[in-house]
Order: sequence, then structure tokens, then C-alpha cells
Amino acid sequence: MAVYSTAVARIPAYQEFLREQGFDPETVRALEDFARIPVMTKKNYIGAYALNLRMINGDINGAQIISSSSGSSGEPTFYARGPLSIAESVELHRRILAGFNLGGGNTLIVVALAMGNWIGGTYTTEAAEKLSELGHRVVVVAPGVDKQSVLATVKTLGPMFHNVVLVGYPPFLVDVVDEADDEILAQNIKLILAGEAIGEDRRDSLLSALGKPGCVEDICVVYGTADAGMIGHETPSSIAIKRLALSHPALDEALFGGDAETSTFVEYDPNIRFIETEEDGHLLFTVESSNLLRYRINDVGAVWDGDEVRRIMAENGYQLEVATSTAGAGFVVLKRRSDVAVSFYAINIYPEPIRASLADPLLRGVLTGRFKIGRVPGAGMGSDTLGLDVEMRERIDPSTGLDEDFAQTVKEIVSDGLIRSNSEYRELLRQEGERVEPRITLHSFGSLPSRIGIRQPTIKDNEVQK
Repeated sequence: MAVYSTAVARIPAYQEFLREQGFDPETVRALEDFARIPVMTKKNYIGAYALNLRMINGDINGAQIISSSSGSSGEPTFYARGPLSIAESVELHRRILAGFNLGGGNTLIVVALAMGNWIGGTYTTEAAEKLSELGHRVVVVAPGVDKQSVLATVKTLGPMFHNVVLVGYPPFLVDVVDEADDEILAQNIKLILAGEAIGEDRRDSLLSALGKPGCVEDICVVYGTADAGMIGHETPSSIAIKRLALSHPALDEALFGGDAETSTFVEYDPNIRFIETEEDGHLLFTVESSNLLRYRINDVGAVWDGDEVRRIMAENGYQLEVATSTAGAGFVVLKRRSDVAVSFYAINIYPEPIRASLADPLLRGVLTGRFKIGRVPGAGMGSDTLGLDVEMRERIDPSTGLDEDFAQTVKEIVSDGLIRSNSEYRELLRQEGERVEPRITLHSFGSLPSRIGIRQPTIKDNEVQK
């Protein structure tokens, strides 16, 4: 309620927003009234009011650093971050490092994220610098998204440290690990992955490549956005629960609605990020450090407090300990990001099941995991196809050594994933047959159009739902 009171009294954009919505701020007197407050969106708030007006007292000097979104759903949007945002980042990164069980040794944090206006690189680097100032035995280096620079950095500096933590986007770090030599792989490497989810098959394959099979806690997936910063992160408990759900359908249904395979499951701290869910499953975020109240990012999922997860585990007969970083911490299930759906024959196709399919053991030795999907217009009515572009690993040329049989294998595995995860697609396939199956195009390494340094786009630009 304090966040709301401050916004009503001191943020010009929020005052105008409530007037535009026809909402009387005086009608909110108790916590139970909070759910009546109008929902913010990127369109009706972030895009409608200038950055300075979205800050306390309309003062742009309240910011210490300004970051921007990647522009994956339109033009880049700018966000201000001040001392509170940075303090939150420090604390959340401290918890992630604690989950890695670094053993008291010194740690090199290698930030392989873009270091321009995008939030990921600067957000992480600032946190590492502050942790060092606070006495933690960490040193940060930020080579960015230059693969050869990352490899050279780890090879040269890594042996001076007990631990090396690589931070980056999953497809990029897959490439880094794939090209690392034995001298690099001999180091005690741990990964922080940001920007998109990974399946458990991909986690296992990365750990095997690092020579750490079974050490599932050495890879931590972060859930965050440019708007709100880090929302949550994996913990040993969240990883164990998700992996258990993958082989126990009843638990999967109870916690993930049957979507554990393609969901992200992270711990969050309600004292830092207050999260609600709408009836249709959209998550709403209230974040003091970002001056956001009931903000809909268009992510769909579920929220559980720690006691609810313990109860569900017990009801399903599992005695797994559900430990959290703080007593009041809860868990967020991120099922999908609804603003990156491809509309195909009036049904929505989401990237998560495709990403999971491309991590299949039959494919991951050949494919990087990067892909783009979109509707390809046909010559006549009803002749559109679902096009899927996939990228080969660096040392594989799609023009040699691969034939239609491999593309057929990709199509079958991706189709099976869509059938399992999307009942509407399953019905469409029953009605229309193979002509609505994805058409696979193989691309050589690095040839898929992308914007260097930001999260890999997975949807063809003209298919992104704004």
C-alpha cells in the first residue's frame, strides 16, 4: 500500500493515469481494495507518459542509470533505475551466488551480456561490483557478447579463481561451451542464464559438456524484464521440484497445469516484487524500484507461496524439502509470454514448446537452439504455412552432410512437441493434416537475422503481437 500511496501523491504520470481511467484514488483504503486498482500496460502507461513523468516528483534526476528494452515487441522503451533498484539487484545476485555453494573460494563473474543500453549487462555488472565492495570474494569482467573474447577471458583469468560464473543468454552460452577447449572446461564453471527458459534436457547437456553431469544446481535461470529488473531466480528447491514434476504427471498438473516441460519455475521475494495473477493467468507486478503498480507484462503463469508448494508436494506424496532464501519467499511459474505468439489459422503458437523440442537429444548436437518461426503467406486463401528456421552449429554446413531426412526429423520432433502442448494445434492438425505441419529451413551458423547482443528473437517480426 505504501507504493500506491507514494505513486498517488508524487508521480505525475500515475495521477494522470488514474484520472484517464476514471478511478478515484481515495477509494483505496485497505489491502483488499488493491485488486480494484486499474492495471498498467506498456501501451496505456509506459508508452503514454514520458519517462520523467513516471518518476517521483517528475524528476529525471532521480535516476542513476537509464536502460532500454530490447525492442523485441516494437521500438525500444527507456526505463530509469535508481539506488533501490541497484540494491535489489545486489541482494538477488547474492542469493544466486549463495545457491551455487562457492565454497568460500574467490569467484570470477564473466558478464557475457550486452553492455549497451540493455539492462542485463549493466544490471549484473553493477551488482557484482557492489558485492565486491561489500566484502564478497568476487571479481567481475564484462567481455559482452563476443564469443572469442569470452573464451579468451575465461582461459586467461579463470585459472586464477576457484570458481568461474558465466552470465549470458542461453543460445550464446551454448555456443561458448561448445567451442571451449579442455583447459577451459577443466575449470569450475557455473552458469547464470537470462532472457529465456531452458528445458531440463538442455541443462543436462550443458552440464555434461562442462564435465559436471548431475550438478543441476550449477546452472541458474533468471526471470527478469527490462521493466522490472530481476523478478525471480532458480534455487536448488525450484530446480528439484520442476524436475520431479516432469516425471510425475499429477504433480505437474497441480503446480504447472501440465506445462512443466516448457515452464520456468523460480523463487521470488514478495518484499521485493509483489505478484498477482488475473483470471486469465496474466501476471501483474508491483515494483517499488520501478514505480510500477499492477503492471501487466503479458506473461502468463501462476504464483504460489512457499507453504502452498509444501502442501501440494505433501498431498502428492513427496517429502522433498522446499527450502527458500527467505521465510516469506514464494514461487512463480512462467508458462509463456503471450505477446510473442504467432497466429496461425486463428490459433496461437508459442515459442516455449519449440525451444524444448529443439533440445531433443537427436537434434541438439546439430542445432544451436536458435530459431525463428512465423506464418508464411501462401498464394491463395488457406494456403499459408508455418515456417520454422533453425540454425546449425558452427562447424556444420547445412548444404553438406545433411539432407531432407534431418529436416524431416526436426519437423516430426517439433510437431510432436506442439501436439503435446497445444490442444488447438492438435485439433488443427487432425482437421488439416500435414499441410499445417512446420516447414523446416536449415541455416548455417550465424546466418539467422538477429540483433547482436540482445535476446534472440524467436518470432518473425511481422508475426509479433504488439
